[in-house]
Amino acid sequence: MGGSLSFAEAREAVIATLERAADTLRRLPMPIHARPAPVQSSWPSGPLEPLRAHDANAGSAAIRAPTARAISELDRVLPWLSNLDLADRRLVWARASGLSWPRLARKFGISIGQVRYRWNGAIDRVVATAVHDPIRRGRQIPPGGSCKFKRLGR
Repeated sequence: MGGSLSFAEAREAVIATLERAADTLRRLPMPIHARPAPVQSSWPSGPLEPLRAHDANAGSAAIRAPTARAISELDRVLPWLSNLDLADRRLVWARASGLSWPRLARKFGISIGQVRYRWNGAIDRVVATAVHDPIRRGRQIPPGGSCKFKRLGR
């Protein structure tokens, strides 16, 4: 994030970047049922429903593989989540993946208001980490930093 962004702009940029990273991770090639190949059967994979045998490959053609730039951005974004505890990390990633507030509330067993409160706190910590990330679209914040971002390090 650049040194000329306000906190609100940096926050919106981080949220958008997290959403792109979640989309990139979703589009990466993954083994069927998310299991490594040696665990799967040696039988060839077939359609799950016999009536849909004619368009078994149609669903996989709709998802484009992510670009190298998107994968690099994903690799840069994942360490931003390292300062969060496991529950907050899951919450931030689930929201970036597109889960709704009510579904997150059910998943975490708390109210929608509490989910939003925890997500906002976690996003603020992610923004603080992202602002201090040395790789920011080719620009660097000077060693002294910007006065706008000094409060984020607290």
